[in-house]
Amino acid sequence: MQRWAVGLFLLMSACFTPKAQTMSSVVRAGVRPPDFMFAGMRDSAGVPQGRYLGRFKVTYYWAVEEAEYPTSRSSPLYLADGQLLGRFSSAFVKAFRVEAAACLKDGRRISYMKCANRAEVVDRFLGYGGYSLDELKSIAVDPRVIPLGSVVYIPQAENVTVDGRTLGGVFYAHDVGSAIKGKHIDIFVGRKKNMDAFGSAGMGGTSGVDVYILE
Repeated sequence: MQRWAVGLFLLMSACFTPKAQTMSSVVRAGVRPPDFMFAGMRDSAGVPQGRYLGRFKVTYYWAVEEAEYPTSRSSPLYLADGQLLGRFSSAFVKAFRVEAAACLKDGRRISYMKCANRAEVVDRFLGYGGYSLDELKSIAVDPRVIPLGSVVYIPQAENVTVDGRTLGGVFYAHDVGSAIKGKHIDIFVGRKKNMDAFGSAGMGGTSGVDVYILE
């Protein structure tokens, strides 16, 4: 009888013990996110709720600028309603379809809707699932690894400076990509030249970065 009671107690304890690891139990030494980032995200014991996801491959994508491409007008782009947006150089159209965002010479912004093979004139570049892209803040992820809408922290990106703007290392999962699989993130840098700042900080295209998800 006594053994049965002890066994039942252990079973119940296992059922009610939290399974999620806290940041304090999984953070790698020396790269813990600063506490101010966890405001409102603490458990009853005051422990930040976050998880270290591991080392990720990092790449970059940007808004293609029409002004940087030839002036030939060989390739058409159509809007969702079938109207002709315009004719552009084939190199520009190819790059636009890869990056899915572009700035036209007349100042308009366009996003690429891959499923329909159409362009859309937008105020803010489109991400996935209703999200918009924010320059130097949005990332494309594999949603099986990082759910869309998640807030993540990349310590290597903290204090990266782009045109006088210092980043805090916080990013938002606003997009997906056909080439983004597993432990791979793609940072939306806005203008292509902004990628250089990450390279100077040791976050080149072949580098790996530490990724934390804030929950």
